[in-house]
Amino acid sequence: MSKPAATERLRTVIEVIRDNATETEHAITFVRANGEERVVSYPDLWVEVRRRAAAFVERGLTAGDRVALVLPEPDEFVLTFLGALAAGVVAVPMYPPQTLAKVEAYGATLRHVLGASDAKALIAGEGVRSMLAEQIVGDELPIWLERDLRVDAVPDELPTAVGMDDLAFLQFTSGSTSHPKGVMVTFGNLAANAHAIMFDGLEATPEDKGVSWLPLFHDMGLIGFVVAPLYAKVQVMFLPTMSFIRRPSTWLDAIHRFRGTITFAPNFAFALATRAVRASQARDWDLSCMRALGCGAEPIQADVLRAFLDRFSEQGLPATSILPSYGMAEATLAISFADLHGPLRTDIIDAEALKDGRAVPVEAGTPGSTELVACGSAFPHHEVAVVDAAGQPAGARTVGEIWMRGPSRTQGYFGNADATEQAFGNGWLHTGDLGYFADGQLYICGRAKDLIILNGKNYYPQDIEKIVSEVDGVRDGQCVAFSRLDETGAEVAVVVAEARRAAVTSSEIRDAIVAAVRREIGVTLDEVVFIQRGTLPKTSSGKVKRSAARQRLESNTLSLLRADTPSSELPPPPRPARSSVSLSQ
Repeated sequence: MSKPAATERLRTVIEVIRDNATETEHAITFVRANGEERVVSYPDLWVEVRRRAAAFVERGLTAGDRVALVLPEPDEFVLTFLGALAAGVVAVPMYPPQTLAKVEAYGATLRHVLGASDAKALIAGEGVRSMLAEQIVGDELPIWLERDLRVDAVPDELPTAVGMDDLAFLQFTSGSTSHPKGVMVTFGNLAANAHAIMFDGLEATPEDKGVSWLPLFHDMGLIGFVVAPLYAKVQVMFLPTMSFIRRPSTWLDAIHRFRGTITFAPNFAFALATRAVRASQARDWDLSCMRALGCGAEPIQADVLRAFLDRFSEQGLPATSILPSYGMAEATLAISFADLHGPLRTDIIDAEALKDGRAVPVEAGTPGSTELVACGSAFPHHEVAVVDAAGQPAGARTVGEIWMRGPSRTQGYFGNADATEQAFGNGWLHTGDLGYFADGQLYICGRAKDLIILNGKNYYPQDIEKIVSEVDGVRDGQCVAFSRLDETGAEVAVVVAEARRAAVTSSEIRDAIVAAVRREIGVTLDEVVFIQRGTLPKTSSGKVKRSAARQRLESNTLSLLRADTPSSELPPPPRPARSSVSLSQ
């Protein structure tokens, strides 16, 4: 399949599903939580979409109404989501409750989303409906089961026609730096980004196969593996998210069995698979089929990707398959991809100069250097710029805020004019991310709101967190770094971390953390705070919430450990519920 010409008329995803219905050999495979597989052919998908669209209309919903989806099973979620879009009903995907222990926090988030979207109904899975009705929603909103959205007679035509400018769904942001906001994604946004991903970025054809365990209520899983593959007729196998979290080998085993060619995951997943997959599990795998091994959604670490490629090179994993990417919900999904056909590309720069906003290249192995991963350049018909504080283009190798515009740029935040004006006001999307261009490649440094400024120098929290995670006694990746004002009004650096089981006391771990951070990057930590396992504030997609950790520290609401609790006495982490979909380790 050749790449569509730029002049080809873009189609809505509903038109794509209708047109694909003649393809009898293509299908979507869903693996449910109990291991059962359900295969839905393209013709059957068109039938199910029309069935659910008619059911939405029968229940009194009209075009433009919002409906929330809390559906843990992948087949129920995907078919209901697409049915809502086909009816002109605006879907509001939500993550299922993670654990009963966190139901209060989940309830607060769900009530916020329901209120912010003015949802008319909530569609829930059978396993969570009672809990939602009894403990969170009550009688305020009708809650329907997915099985209620089926009609006996499937209409030949859809109840309404949707166009490119119509709102398709609300993608609520992860809330890592603020309350979740509903990003307004139109059918035109979906079509433009799907083409950019599948044809410009991945050069996909119907011979490709996708494998994904990503949560379907977030943009990378939903748009990247539900919507976009339909445009290129790429068959996809969906795995339960928790199957990967509990047993990382399921991801790579599925690639081997399904002969997957395209997959994506956050940085942590590569680290987890590298250390958790046993040699006996990987012995018979053939991963030579993989050609696009995407990495995004969180800071990308070059050493993690290299370790993954090296770990599975014996299984035939191509060294050129790794594909760093950059994106965000406000841009629909993808903003840039690295070179599909090239090896991992990085930039080794002077860490001291980076504190002043300059990316000065140095030789590999130079003391005081840091390494960033290239994330490519803008897609065709899109623009990406790096600007200074005045909104003017920054020079090459000068750090600034990343701006983006083009047909994938969404319409703003639903019901939030002030936030929309701030982020989208001049026609560009102000991403809030810091980065720079070098040799035509975009490099991401971190979030502007998370930047730690000490004595006029800029420090990126992920650099501190990486050092802290490597200290013996700290749970890998379970820490945050941020700054706050002390009693004199000076900015100071703080680390909040979860300790793991080991034969050391928390005071010894604290001393080791302070020494490591001072030695590696010259920052003196004012505070190191240890919290109970499983209590680090995170978004539903597993990203750490630095601002929330700072707020909880200042309000004395963190779940602290005693000053010298032996880590051998630490409580075990909470056991996740079967419906849990957190990406946290």
